[in-house]
Amino acid sequence: MKVILVVTDSLRRDHLGAYGNPWIHTPNFDRLAAQANVFDHAYIGSFPTVPTRRDLFLGRGDKGVPFNRWKMIDGDEVTLPERLAQAGVPSMMVTDVQNTVTRGINLYKGFTAWVCNRGQEADPCCMDAGVPLEFPVDPELIRYGADWWHQILQTRAHRRVEEDWFAPKTYSKAIEWLERNYTRPDFFLYLDTFDPHEPWDPPVWYEEMYDTGFHGRRFEAPTYGLLKSLGITARELKSIRARYAGEVSMVDASFGRLLAALERLGIKDEVLLIFTTDHGTCMGYPDDNGMLQKGHMLGADGRMMAAGKPAVQPHQWFPHYRGVCHIPLMIKLPGQTGERRFEAITQPWNITATVLDAFGVDIAPELWGQSLLPLLTGKTKSVQDAAVLGAAGGHAQVMTREWMYCTWRGQRKPALYDLEADPNTRRNVVSKHAEVVSALREHLAAYLDRQGMGEMLARYE
Repeated sequence: MKVILVVTDSLRRDHLGAYGNPWIHTPNFDRLAAQANVFDHAYIGSFPTVPTRRDLFLGRGDKGVPFNRWKMIDGDEVTLPERLAQAGVPSMMVTDVQNTVTRGINLYKGFTAWVCNRGQEADPCCMDAGVPLEFPVDPELIRYGADWWHQILQTRAHRRVEEDWFAPKTYSKAIEWLERNYTRPDFFLYLDTFDPHEPWDPPVWYEEMYDTGFHGRRFEAPTYGLLKSLGITARELKSIRARYAGEVSMVDASFGRLLAALERLGIKDEVLLIFTTDHGTCMGYPDDNGMLQKGHMLGADGRMMAAGKPAVQPHQWFPHYRGVCHIPLMIKLPGQTGERRFEAITQPWNITATVLDAFGVDIAPELWGQSLLPLLTGKTKSVQDAAVLGAAGGHAQVMTREWMYCTWRGQRKPALYDLEADPNTRRNVVSKHAEVVSALREHLAAYLDRQGMGEMLARYE
């Protein structure tokens, strides 16, 4: 069996044509969807970047807290590639998500080999004294501090051709690995790109697909927060959305080169191909409720990470809006040629179980997820009745197709949203549906019990 798991960072589900987007150019992801199993109710687990990848690699949560934290994989934690290695399956990680493999974060643990296309964000992998520190907007409106921002400027100063950008080069490294290893009877390839995460700085030809003639302030890595507090104008927001859309299309073009390589190498019908993201991001759309970026906790000034500084006390707490927590998931089985849509609710740890199942590896009792292969082959109709997701700092959220229940461990009173009657999550109806709240809290209780933390339920009031 050959399995390829492709992950992008911060990709909004509704920015893909396969999920109904009418204006962003994503022909290659849409081509995958047309011959794959497409999940309409996939959700995140632990938030954000590193915690989600711990979900994927460990197939379970963290020790002593409800959700995975931003931390290295401990020596006694057994990873997905380590479980595969016990069955004789080689594994390869190709990534440019540098904050998962540098500065002591060893999410490569257990891979047979791995490579990082370094430089994303403020990864200190180059120096150039000829690049001045310049700010396109007020430094307080950039999520990075001055040193980090200067590193970003130095790293990208010499870009000229498309492969100078991260995602295209990272995909090229993965394709090169495939060209050297496609004849292996079994392999697991993990391909992970930070794009379309900020900084939103795609090649100009991708930006101009969606916006031309803009000469105002360029928000490439804006402070997380409420648009009103950031003072971003409607025209500036259009520019932000265009550059984010340009990054999505750039990643799509790179993904297209991967699909072409699978065909050229003659292994298209041998591969189990999985595509997903760690989470989305807010772009000031109606269901984002005025939010830009991914902040579920903001300072008193409606901002977080302004110039890289801590949020101003007292903090404000928000849900993980659906632009962040409702994610794409596509799985193409070997030889599959037609699209199938699934309403089943799923989360990252189900992907872990699916990969193990694909290689015939037993799913250990300590793993949380169920394989999706029985669902895809018609042997079962559902995996789970609700998704429980959140962040280690105190937020927990329960999602079903109809409801979104949020609780913040006393930082804010719980909230309930009727997703059918109120798709933009504007009206908190927690006081009107006691039975619904009780049922959703049972899902949260079961999630905590699974980790031996049932006593913690009382804190989520």
